[in-house]
Amino acid sequence: MFVESELKREIASLGDLLGDTRVRYRKGETPFASAEKLIDVDREIRTVLSRPLSDELQVQVRSLAARLRALDPRAAGSADESD
Repeated sequence: MFVESELKREIASLGDLLGDTRVRYRKGETPFASAEKLIDVDREIRTVLSRPLSDELQVQVRSLAARLRALDPRAAGSADESD
């Protein structure tokens, strides 16, 4: 079962991570080869964040954060969901 405050913190962390990745992408600091995958993950994140809080949402948020970090290795140090 999810803890609401923990899930909200993970959602905020994912939002920060996505924002940082977008900035790096615009500056050309993210590998161009990852562009399509980043666009797909961005779209998925926006869809997931519109859903109500739930156990399933928490699993999806964690999965998307991991995928985003894998696509943008610089993102690994920019937001930490295990505060």
